[in-house]
Formats: sequence, C-alpha cells, structure tokens
Amino acid sequence: MSWLVAFDLEGPLSPQDNAYEVIGRVPRGHALFERLSRYDDLLTLAGREGYEPGDTLKLLVPFLLANGLTEADIREVSVGAALVPGAVETVAALRERGLPVVVISTSYCQHAHTIAARLGIPTAQVACTHLPLDAMREELDAADRAFILEVQEELLALPLAAEEELGACCDRFFWTELPRRPVGRLMAAVEVVGGARKTAALTRFAGMFGVPLERAVVVGDSITDFKMLALAEKAGGLAIVFNGNEYALPYGSCGVAARELRAVLPLIEAFLEGGRGLVRERVTALAGCGGAADPVYHWLTEDTALETVLPFHKKFRQLLRGEAAKLG
Repeated sequence: MSWLVAFDLEGPLSPQDNAYEVIGRVPRGHALFERLSRYDDLLTLAGREGYEPGDTLKLLVPFLLANGLTEADIREVSVGAALVPGAVETVAALRERGLPVVVISTSYCQHAHTIAARLGIPTAQVACTHLPLDAMREELDAADRAFILEVQEELLALPLAAEEELGACCDRFFWTELPRRPVGRLMAAVEVVGGARKTAALTRFAGMFGVPLERAVVVGDSITDFKMLALAEKAGGLAIVFNGNEYALPYGSCGVAARELRAVLPLIEAFLEGGRGLVRERVTALAGCGGAADPVYHWLTEDTALETVLPFHKKFRQLLRGEAAKLG
C-alpha cells in the first residue's frame, strides 16, 4: 500500500504570495490586497455560509479585471518567484522513495503550474484555482470598471485596523452591489481551492493513488490549510505545520519552524517507518537537540500552548516570506 504527501504551495514550497505581487503591479495594490485578506480572515472566523478561507483570490478578481491585469502578468510574476530553500531536494527525495507528491493550492493555476513544473510535479497532481482572466476581461464593461475602481479607492481610504468599516464596505460591495452587475457573474464563476475545497482535493488525490487518509502526509502553513490539516490529523495521518501562523498551528500533528523545507524529511521518514508514534519520538529527540536554533520541532497536542510555539514559526515565516508573512 502506498503513501501520499500533499503540500500547500505558498509557504511550504515558494515564499511568494503570487496574487499579492500581481495586484502590487498597480499603485497601492499591496494595501488593497491586505484589506481584502483581512476581510477574508473576518469572514472565515465568522463562519460565513458558503465562504472558504482563501477566497481572497475570488474577492480580488474584480480588481484584477478593472486594473487591466492579465494572465501574462500572473505568469511573469510567477516566473520570478523563489522556491523555499530545500524544496527541490525535498520533493526529489520523496519521489525517489516512490511517494506520490501532490500540490493543493489556492493559487491561480498560472502560478501553481509554474512552480510545480520547476519541482518536477506533473500538472495532473496539482489542484489550484482556475482563472480565465483574459476571457473574463473581454466581458467587463466600462460602467462596471468605473464602479470597481471607485470602491477600490473607498477601501484604500480605510485604515487596515478599521475592521468594522472595512467589513461594512466589503459586505455591501461583494454581496449586495456586485451580484446585480454583469461582473458579479464573472466573479461567481471562480472557485478558489481553499478550506473545504482543499480537503476535497486531498480526498480526490488519495483516491487517485489508492491511499487511505491515515497514510497521507499534509504540509501546510495558513488559514487556507487548517481544514486539510485537521482532516489528516483526524484520520490518523500526519499534519505538518511548516512555519505556520496562528490559524494553522492548532490543527497540526507537529510543527516545524525552519529556514529549509528539508527539515520535514525526518518526520516523514519516521511516519513511513513507524507511524505517528515514531514521529512523536523523533520530534521529542529533535526538539531536545535543536533547542532554539534551526530547525525547531514541536509535537502539537491539545495541551501545547500556542504562545510557546508561535514565536518560532513567526521568526522563520518572516525570514522566508517577508511581507507575505503577515497575510492570513
């Protein structure tokens, strides 16, 4: 019986937040993305029906269209993206063991396929967000474009910390005004691979390779991954949080804070050799010899204090991801 290793893309494999950098091609684009990302966090934490973490990439679509950004922009930004140190070696080592390696990412497919190809992962083993941006832009009329740009300025005028005002503005725009306009139909057609859609992709890949979920390893880092991590953990698989944030860490089996992805390999090897019990032993041993250096390992249990673990992950997350580290 085989095993399966599933990686989130942005964070574990590449430090770049592609959508953040793409919208950054327009004036104050990064500030706009940060507001939409915070709104995404608020909707996720509030448990809005039908909304999944990572749907920021859906919320961003009207602004990509109105600002004239193209699929070529997404690809150009992607081509310049770095890989996390050790990502190439980690994926190669897993494939040499004969393990199926898949990517499950909220990223637009133009980016996810580019990064996966650099790692030798076939397109058929990548789940990502389909965005036919060029075809969509042809359907955007002048009135909708002007309306979106007006709302963009309204959002940018709000301080990021003004969550009540930010939420009210976004609520009105996305759920009341946009659905009445032609552009609302375009946005509605985009289905972001985040949250429960990541768990569906994990289940689909497990079926594709004939692997029960208790033999699956999931590596994630953020709010878009917590449901996928939780599914692997509940099934008895291995959920590794790599340089994670406060949204992901509570749902992992173990945490790895490091500057190189190869730090996860000893845990995956232990899982293959002796299951979760051996992983826990390995984490304890590695934690004892690693101290506060690099990498830092923790076994994540219900009595593990988040405030004890999070500072290590914040340190390496900031080191590898820069400005993208602050996004949910």
